[in-house]
Amino acid sequence: MTVISKNRLIELAGYALALSSLLLTACGEVKDTDLGKLCGNWVSVGRKPDVLIFKEGERYKVTVFKKSGISRKLRPETFLLVEENGNLFINAGYRIDIAYNEATDVLTFSPNGDYMRASEKQQ
Repeated sequence: MTVISKNRLIELAGYALALSSLLLTACGEVKDTDLGKLCGNWVSVGRKPDVLIFKEGERYKVTVFKKSGISRKLRPETFLLVEENGNLFINAGYRIDIAYNEATDVLTFSPNGDYMRASEKQQ
């Protein structure tokens, strides 16, 4: 018969408690964002390129309208909008996180700043 010391038993109980709390956290529900609310044209508050969010099939995409080259023509770039563990982002060669404030209807692109929904008259 193996005898476990009191200190070792307390240590094992601590590990069991930590593991059970980790499992409970991992099994918790992650609130999915209603991506349909994000669809539409968005205008930057800080003079960054405008964006369009739309649904294509079962996926949501973000198109960024950038002026490039000597002619400064608008060139759209489209990225897949990804939701992972309740966090939104696009991969544009580097991760750009997106947060939506439903109360103010403002999108925040990190690092590009805030975007407001374009009114119908601006389109």
